[in-house]
Amino acid sequence: MPEMLSAQLYAVPSIEEQHKLVESMLPLVRHIVSRIAIYLPPHIAKDDLISSGVIGLMDAIVRYDPSRGASLNSYCHLRIRGCVLDELRRLDWVPRSVHEDAKRLERAQEKLAAQYGREPEESEVQTELGLTANEFSELLDRIKPISFLSLQEPAFHDDNGEAVTHEEVIPDTKTESALGNLLRDEDREILKEQLQSLPKQQLIVISLYYYEGLRLREIAEVMDLTESRVSQIHALAVARLKKFFERQRNTN
Repeated sequence: MPEMLSAQLYAVPSIEEQHKLVESMLPLVRHIVSRIAIYLPPHIAKDDLISSGVIGLMDAIVRYDPSRGASLNSYCHLRIRGCVLDELRRLDWVPRSVHEDAKRLERAQEKLAAQYGREPEESEVQTELGLTANEFSELLDRIKPISFLSLQEPAFHDDNGEAVTHEEVIPDTKTESALGNLLRDEDREILKEQLQSLPKQQLIVISLYYYEGLRLREIAEVMDLTESRVSQIHALAVARLKKFFERQRNTN
C-alpha cells in the first residue's frame, strides 16, 4: 500500500490514477470498518459503512496534500474513518438510555477520583453505582458503542480547518505523528500524565488498541482475557478520558 506519493501526482490527479489508488486501498477501508463494526448491533449493515468509507477514500485521494507532512496512508485512514463515523451519527442508532448510562458512569468515576485522589478501581465504581457485578458488566456492555465513538469526536480544528479527534490527541510515546505536532508540548505532557494515571489494565488496552493497532480479539489473547472483558475495560478507560477532555475544553 503506498505510503507517500509525489507532490506532482497530486498537483493534477488523473481519473485513472485515482481509480488505481482506490482499488489498491480498498483493503484499508475494509480494515477500518471491521474495527468499528465490532461495537455495532447486527442491524447496522457493514456494506453501507464500506460504501461510506470508499467515499471518504476517494475524497482523501483528491484532497491529499503531501506538503502537510502526513503520509497518504495516514490521511486516507483519517478521512475513511471520518466518513464511516459520520454515517453512524446520521443513523443516530444509540438509544438515549445508553447515553444516560454513560453519563452515570462518568459522574461516578469523576466523584471517586476527586474523593480518592486517584483513578478508581472497577469494584469501587461498581459500589458507587449500587450495582451487582452482573449489572455493572451489563452497563459496560451497553455503553461500548459510545466509548468507541466518543474518542473520535473533534477535539479541535487545525489551521487548515481539518478536525483533529480526541483519539489523535492521545500522545504516542514512541513516535511523533504529523497531527501530534499540532499540539503544544505542555498539552501532550498533561494528557500523558492522565493516561499514566489510568489503572494498569486500562492503560494496556488503550495502548494496544490505539498505538499497536491490535483488534480486541488480539488484545484478549495478549492479556489472557475474553474479548468481551477487554471491551469493557476499554469502555471504562474511554469514559474517563472523555471526561478529561471535557474538563480541558471548559478550562481553555
